[in-house]
Amino acid sequence: MTTRSPAMPITKPRILLCSPIPVTQHEGGWRTLDLWARDINAQSEQADIVLLCPIVTGPIEDGAPLASAIEVVDEGHLSGGPTLDRIVEWSTAIQLPGNGGWRMARRFRPLLRTAAAKGKAVFLGITSNRARTAILNSRNGSWPRRVQGLLHYADVRLSQTWLARRCAGVFVVGEGVRALVEPVARSIHVGVASWIQVEDIVPPRPPVDRPLRVCMAGRLEPMKGFHLGIEAFALAGAERFDRLTIIGKGAEQDRLGAQARAAGLANFQLLPPVGYPDAFFRFLDEYDVVLMTNLNDEQPRLIFDAISRGCIPVCPDTVPYRALGLDQRLLYPQGDVAALADRLRTLSDPNLRRDLSLAIADLARRFTLPAMHKARLDWMASVKQGGG
Repeated sequence: MTTRSPAMPITKPRILLCSPIPVTQHEGGWRTLDLWARDINAQSEQADIVLLCPIVTGPIEDGAPLASAIEVVDEGHLSGGPTLDRIVEWSTAIQLPGNGGWRMARRFRPLLRTAAAKGKAVFLGITSNRARTAILNSRNGSWPRRVQGLLHYADVRLSQTWLARRCAGVFVVGEGVRALVEPVARSIHVGVASWIQVEDIVPPRPPVDRPLRVCMAGRLEPMKGFHLGIEAFALAGAERFDRLTIIGKGAEQDRLGAQARAAGLANFQLLPPVGYPDAFFRFLDEYDVVLMTNLNDEQPRLIFDAISRGCIPVCPDTVPYRALGLDQRLLYPQGDVAALADRLRTLSDPNLRRDLSLAIADLARRFTLPAMHKARLDWMASVKQGGG
């Protein structure tokens, strides 16, 4: 007769997570930006987290609570000492942000030395191509602004390359960002950005024959291409649609409003951001189509917000979107206003919207926030086991 040994307890990964996003103490707990809180709280369900970040004393706009299990350590300990030694020794893996410049990167040198001495794997995360964004956002500005954009581009790229060479692996968001570190990274994980949970997903909508409601959302900066959406909406024949709404804030707000007025769009509105997820999902529930007009290589999580609420996402025909397996009828050549206007016209057919909604509905269930974290944690574990 054989006896089974008792099952070994499953231990969570222990992640030392470095972030430039500040937190503040509030009513005995910690608060940070609501979107970041949603992200890190979901990760803390699969891993034990120590968050090394700036601690501020004032309130944080659009703040949300961090899970009580997350330990917060002030970024001042990056310079070294017993606290840094303790949290590095405790960790099974360390995550560094990869969207900043050299000033940020050089602060990680003591941490990198400590991690190497203790045999701890360090991973770099690059969530978007902020270097190229600096160029895109400055290219129509004054020459000092364009020079500043070039300098920022060089600063971020130097930092990314330096850090990538010193890390066990690099995780990026979307296939479009892979090329930034492909020549130097030892291992690369291409993640899919999503902040939706399974419970956020609603069934595909029944066909409703009504004038099309179209929206865009995000930071109001040139790289997002909102000006292209306004132009395409006007070209498609704005009188055939119920409304075009942009939700967001940023430096382009006045310019976009002026563009819409010049185009004679009476059915246009520009609204401030709302809380995520509930208020934002209620907003999406009132719209049929979500336009993504970004001119960069990023893969916005907005695409899964749209799909999860039964909206139709219309996206640039670029690598990060094609890699998701989207229906070709949802894609248009990046930056092509005429092609985007044509897509809008065809989507005024409610039966086509229903067919497309059914065709892409499964993507929301495949690419959830927990799935995103699990895939990355599994990759990090495999890199460590392989001696990366």
